[in-house]
This record gives sequence, C-alpha cells and structure tokens, in this order.
Amino acid sequence: MNFTASEVAQRIGGKLFGKDLRLKGISSVQRPEEGTIIFCPSLRDFENVREKREITVVVSQKVNHESYILVEDVKLSLARFLNFYFKEEHPSGISPNAYVEDSAVIGKDVYVGPFAYVGKHVVLEDGVKVYPFCYIGDYTHIGKGSILFSGVKVYPRSVIGKRVRVHSGAVIGADGFGYYITKEGIFKLNHIGNVIIEDDVEIGANTTIDRAMIDSTVIGRETKIDNLVMIAHNCEIGERNIVVSQVGLSGSVKTGKNVVLAGQVGVADHVHIGDNVQVAAKSGVSKDLEPNKTYGANLPAIEWSKWKRIYVYLLKLPELFKK
Repeated sequence: MNFTASEVAQRIGGKLFGKDLRLKGISSVQRPEEGTIIFCPSLRDFENVREKREITVVVSQKVNHESYILVEDVKLSLARFLNFYFKEEHPSGISPNAYVEDSAVIGKDVYVGPFAYVGKHVVLEDGVKVYPFCYIGDYTHIGKGSILFSGVKVYPRSVIGKRVRVHSGAVIGADGFGYYITKEGIFKLNHIGNVIIEDDVEIGANTTIDRAMIDSTVIGRETKIDNLVMIAHNCEIGERNIVVSQVGLSGSVKTGKNVVLAGQVGVADHVHIGDNVQVAAKSGVSKDLEPNKTYGANLPAIEWSKWKRIYVYLLKLPELFKK
C-alpha cells in the first residue's frame, strides 16, 4: 500500500504542513517505522517519534516536524483513515456445506459460510454475513449489513437490527436464569420472550444476552458491548451505552442513554441507571443511580500484609461506633 501525506490529509479532513511524503503504511507510536504515517493523540506520543524524519505525524496542535497533518481530533482521524485504507471485506454466497431451511428469506449479497445453520422462516436482509458454524434459530430477523462472526448462536425469534456486529462465541437469546424455589423442589420458569438488538450495536466475543421471560430483552441502538459480558433476562439497555468486559447485569436492569459501565461492574436486579452515568471498574450497583453522575466503590490492589492490618481495623469499627 502506498499513498501520499496530502492524500491522507484530504481523506481525514486535516491540513498538511511540510513535506508531502510518499508513505508505505501506518505504524504505532510504540513501534514507529520510517516511511509510515503515525497518529499521535498527545504531545507525549509525538515526543516518542519526533526523531524519526521520514514519517508523517497526525497531531491536534502544531509541532516542530518536517511533515505533519493538523486535525481537530486525532482518534477520529485514525478511525477515518482505517475505515478507508483498511476497509473490511466480506464474501458473498451460500456455501454448499451450509444448511438453510427452505422457508428462510435470503436477501441480496448475503453470505452463509460452511456448517452454518439458518432456521425456518428466518429473514436475512441484504448484505448480511453469517460466518461458519453459526446457528440462527427459527423466526429470527437480521437487518441489512449485519455480521455474525464464526460460532455465534442466535436463539429463535430474536430480532437483530441493521449494521450489527456480533463476534465469535456470543450467544443471543438463551434461557433467562429464572426459577421458583418451593418445598417440593426448584421449578424452572420457562422464558418465552425474545431479544431485540437495535441498529449499529456491536457485541463482543463470548458475551451472552438472555431472552426475556415474557417480553423482550432490549439492547439500544449504537450501544457497544465488550467481550465476556453477561446481560440477563428482561434488561433494557439504552442508546449509546458502553459496557466493558466482564460486566454482569442481573434481570430487569434498565439503563438510560450514554451510560458507561467499566470492567467488572456488577448490577443487581431491577436497578435503574440514569442517563450519562459512569460507573468505575469493579463497582457493585445495588440501587438506582441518578443521571449525570459518576459512581464507584472499587478497591485498588493493596500490598497484602498492609491489607490484613486494615481488615482487622475494619472488623473493629462496630465497637468504635458503640463507644
């Protein structure tokens, strides 16, 4: 791949200063290579590469370098660059080793890979890509341009919107964890609802989203979910949420718009989290959270012998309060 610095500036909406170098690709701040373009979100990043001469750097403020592109937002410019020069390509066509039920409705430019199963009355709209070893249950509807990477399992009657990306190993629509405990034993509550995933959602590898007991578990549009996330039955996740790895949501949790749940956050059942809330990593949420605030009760790692002493004092707090 070859391109000039001026071509890149035009593509990403920036202004070139200095030499219009011909470049062979992109490299990182950590491993800079001559003859490449390097995106520097901070001045510290630029300092790491400034001694390299035959490179073009992308920055958000003017710097002393032979070739640089000035932009308003470096990370946004990086996204534009990658989307243009390294655009994803996907195959088309139905593999002879796939099994597609006769009643399924298949749109244009659809791909169904080897050993994938597409169930009865499934609808795959135009441009849907179903990679090998996927399972799509009966009556599922998948919108235009959505991609299911290898090994995704979608239970029956799920609804997946347009331009949704579901990564390998994710399970959409499994039974909700619902049981009724009696003296006679533990009775399973059959979950007859479904999962609805709205447009432009991305779901990470090995994430699980359970179907509702009667209604729908809903993932709002433009929400991005990391790997290894658990979303229980009847949850309603709002628009443009960010849910980071190993988050666990209990049943019937509701979140507003633009919520961020950092890694390993746990949320108790029936909790409502307001718009624009951020919850710090490893925090437990047991009650409703008001909108437009940041919450957290995580405990950073402490040297073990010091923590043991602190723990002894914690156990003595009730006695101190009595005094």
